[in-house]
Amino acid sequence: MEEQIEDRPLVTFYTKAGCHLCDMARDALDEIASHLEYDLDEIDIRRDMDLFERYRYRIPVVMLNETIIAEGRIEYSDLAEAFALEDV
Repeated sequence: MEEQIEDRPLVTFYTKAGCHLCDMARDALDEIASHLEYDLDEIDIRRDMDLFERYRYRIPVVMLNETIIAEGRIEYSDLAEAFALEDV
């Protein structure tokens, strides 16, 4: 992970390849990034068995500054609300 720039939110995105819901969530995160800069730590849960066990039935999981803000079927509107984006 790159060094986080101060005052930018840190988004942790738990995902895995071949996950349709993860692809949709990533598209929503990309749309958020067009309105707000954030640091992204994208983690493939298959690289860590503990993470795999914790999130395998919940992915995708999006955390904002260490707080889970969305998981499973993630809608852009849910992320926009969590990031406090209005009228976007």
